[in-house]
Parts: sequence; structure tokens; C-alpha cells
Amino acid sequence: MRRFLVSCFTLFLAFSSLYAQSISVVESEAEIAFLFVDDDVDGKLSNFNFSGSINLDDLSNSDFSGSVAMETLDTDNWFRDRHLRSKKYFHNKAYPLLTFKSTTVSGSGSEFLVRGDLTIKGITRSITFTFRKLPGKLRATAMINTSRFDILIHDDASRNMVEVTITLPYTTN
Repeated sequence: MRRFLVSCFTLFLAFSSLYAQSISVVESEAEIAFLFVDDDVDGKLSNFNFSGSINLDDLSNSDFSGSVAMETLDTDNWFRDRHLRSKKYFHNKAYPLLTFKSTTVSGSGSEFLVRGDLTIKGITRSITFTFRKLPGKLRATAMINTSRFDILIHDDASRNMVEVTITLPYTTN
């Protein structure tokens, strides 16, 4: 009887690991949007590259890592975009990528937190994204003060808030 129970338990573990909800991010459909709150200027970044691994059944062992090309910054105004990419702000020639690497993932269910290191212009700061599971995609939001990354749109640091929204469509493995 004991051998039978051990065999059943082993079989259960084998099948449950097969059905763990590991996902693959569809990079080509990912969206990174931002809103400079004080100026009501929105935009997007593209050429997203996801390098992490996500298991929706075991989020604490997931890794949310990726990058986006700063040259793709688009506010629907080519003059402003060129200015934002310049040395004064994002300096995309010297710092072509914005990167994020998670350090902890907490929570479960339909909402969870991903804390990690965001690097912009060679400056790394810790931020937390709030993620929500939606059908076929994950959506994350965070508020970032660009002053912390030496990007001063306004002299008053409190006016440099940006709301970031990331949408990660996925397929299950």
C-alpha cells in the first residue's frame, strides 16, 4: 500500500509539473506606453526584448527581465522625439537600451507585484510594477520620477512623473 501511495504521489507531481502554466511572451505584440503626467504627453517604446521566464502557477520563481530600444521613443511629434532622445534627456546614442530585471515577485492570483531594477541612462533604480492577469496578457503599471534618472523635463522634480503601462501578450507552453 505504501509503495502504491508513493507511486501515485510521484505520478501526481510529474503531471502537475507538466501542466504548470509556463508562458511565452509574444514580444512582437508587447506594448510599452508612457504618459508624462504634468504635460499630458503620451507615447510609446517598441522593439521590446523579453529575456525572463514566467510561470503563472509559481510567480515567486519567475523572472521578469527585458529591454527596449530608446531610439524607438515615439510621442507622435518627431521634433519632440528627437529632443527627448538627445544628450540632454535620454541620450540614446550613449544609452541605447532601457532595461529592467526583477528582484522579487510577490502575490498570486490576478494581481501581483514585481520589484526590480530599472536602468535608464546608465542609472539603476529600484521600482515596483503592479501586474494584472488578463485573458491572454499581463498588464503592468508603475509611476516613475524621471528626475531619479537624471532626466529633468522640469526643474521642479515633482513635475517629472511618468506613468508607465506595459502590456505583455502571451501564449501558454
